[in-house]
Amino acid sequence: MPDEVVAFFAYGTLKRGEVREKHWPARPIAVLRGSTPGSLWEVADYPGMKIEGETRVMGEIWLFPASQEQRVLEVLDEVEGYPSLYTREVVACETLDGQPISATVYLYNQPILPNHAPVPADDQGLVTWRGLGQRFS
Repeated sequence: MPDEVVAFFAYGTLKRGEVREKHWPARPIAVLRGSTPGSLWEVADYPGMKIEGETRVMGEIWLFPASQEQRVLEVLDEVEGYPSLYTREVVACETLDGQPISATVYLYNQPILPNHAPVPADDQGLVTWRGLGQRFS
């Protein structure tokens, strides 16, 4: 990945077609489908991701010019309740065609409670959050 491009991994309400897609403060260079190791939990009407388990979380890798990184972080930090509700971390992602990309992801920063249901993996060990945009389409 060239130094002049930064990546963000979206797995929930920031994905295309979801309720918070409109909060991205800049137009991406590209949006690629990909995955990263982790688990997903139905926290409320949004998911929470943890870096644990044997599954891979499916999502989107949003690519921006590096000049937009600070603005994207400022806006997403507010949207995601950083650092109390979500923290952020750079994780190793992989595009659907196997290309490695390091991307910033927002991780759920609260304990998993008994009423938080795990999002089940498919038979390939992939976990995909089916958000409001996908549930009613």
